Amino acid sequence: MATVAPRRAQAVRFRDGWSGFRRWRRTRPFWGGLLTATAGLEIFGTTQMSLQGLTFQLGPTGFLSWLIPTILVTCGLLMWFKPQQRVFYAVVAAVTALFSLVGVNLGGFFFGVLLGTVGGALGFAWVPGAPSTGGSVGEVHDDETTPDSSTEPESAADDPQPHEPADDATVRGEQEGREIDLGSPDPGRRGPIAKTPPSSTS
Repeated sequence: MATVAPRRAQAVRFRDGWSGFRRWRRTRPFWGGLLTATAGLEIFGTTQMSLQGLTFQLGPTGFLSWLIPTILVTCGLLMWFKPQQRVFYAVVAAVTALFSLVGVNLGGFFFGVLLGTVGGALGFAWVPGAPSTGGSVGEVHDDETTPDSSTEPESAADDPQPHEPADDATVRGEQEGREIDLGSPDPGRRGPIAKTPPSSTS
């Protein structure tokens, strides 16, 4: 039981450290800086190689074999620790990697120039992530889809009492009265009614 607590503590420290590293990595062009620094190390490694006593170094007394790797490693580290000026460091790294083709061992046998150009491109294209709005996606959808009570029809709000349906007798009476009115002539348009004279026999 005594060894369980230290193991848990180590696991918690490892998880916290990994989470902090991921947050740090997302705030800077991590992969661009890593590839650029790796290109510098690879080019420097090719300058220390020898094939049966033959050393592969070009430039004035091997000066470029130290200068070019130093510039690439420095640009890669500055992309990490100075991400605000990442564009400048990326351009310098890409130009230096291309110059290594004629400066040092064909750019580290083409591997160094490839890593340097890809790393510079990644550093140049990296942009910081958008800040979080602080609200969850579910809350946003709820606000968008929730109907507003103020959008109800005004006619329903103005009429406090709904109309009650009329009974059958009232409806039939109205229909019969309407038929009678339509069938009878207008009393206002009638002419004077002639009165028949009384008969002499009466």
